[in-house]
Amino acid sequence: MAFKWENGRRYHAYQDGSYWAPNDERQQEAEDLMHEVYRIILGNSLYEAPIGDNPQKVLDIGCGTGIWAIEFADEHPSADVLGVDLSPIQPNFVPPNCRFEVDDITNEWTYPEDTFDFIHARSMTGCLPDWTEFYRKAFKHTKPGGWVESVELWGNSKCDDDTLKPESPLHKWVEVFKKIESLTGKTFFWDDKMQESISDAGFINVSGRRIKVPIGTWPKDKTLKQWGAWNRHFLLQGLEGFSIRGLTEMLGWKYEDAQLFLADMRKELTNPALHAYLDVTVFYGQKPEA
Repeated sequence: MAFKWENGRRYHAYQDGSYWAPNDERQQEAEDLMHEVYRIILGNSLYEAPIGDNPQKVLDIGCGTGIWAIEFADEHPSADVLGVDLSPIQPNFVPPNCRFEVDDITNEWTYPEDTFDFIHARSMTGCLPDWTEFYRKAFKHTKPGGWVESVELWGNSKCDDDTLKPESPLHKWVEVFKKIESLTGKTFFWDDKMQESISDAGFINVSGRRIKVPIGTWPKDKTLKQWGAWNRHFLLQGLEGFSIRGLTEMLGWKYEDAQLFLADMRKELTNPALHAYLDVTVFYGQKPEA
């Protein structure tokens, strides 16, 4: 399948423009780093929903490099795991109970209703025009008694002291993505509404949590310090990929100006005086029994 190149970065060609990040090796490394961040903060677990010991059919939406689907298939030999993404970048050598398809989940889903014991969605920020509608689709294709889980790392930096200044480029980065959101109609900031959206789609027993993940090694707590080191490593690795298409192609910035802004971002992300963090939200819900 052909790819498209912009600003020295490679993007998916299928449904060109529907996703804002590249799929080249640099970005794949960033995605795998993000996977490690998620695993670490979830206590080395791949999920939190109480799905039982022997799930049969599992759907991983926005599977990226396929790392979650592959590891889930290894840990759950009973499961037939399907990973779906816009980009065909997953490896060829995978567990026998794992496979991948190229598809756009914002279109109508072609799976039979009541199919999946577990639907897992992660890092869908900026992909969905309507999160509640997305969860309604998931509800339709989840088996009665099955579960959906949604996990996101949100890009709006927060701080519990005064070290995140109003003029920080981290604030400007949020404003940039709010502009991109208004242009694309796809949401980058839905963390306060995610739990409600899952409930509105029809799921019951909706539960989850919000987790503060530091940027950098500023916390005194050893566990949080480890989280922060991994998170900053991921952010530095993925920053250009997350930003460059939005800044240049969507907002019309010159490439040089975009790189200067990203340099300011990197400087801020490595500022030892900054005590900022990002939120990870993990929410899951169950489809009622028939």
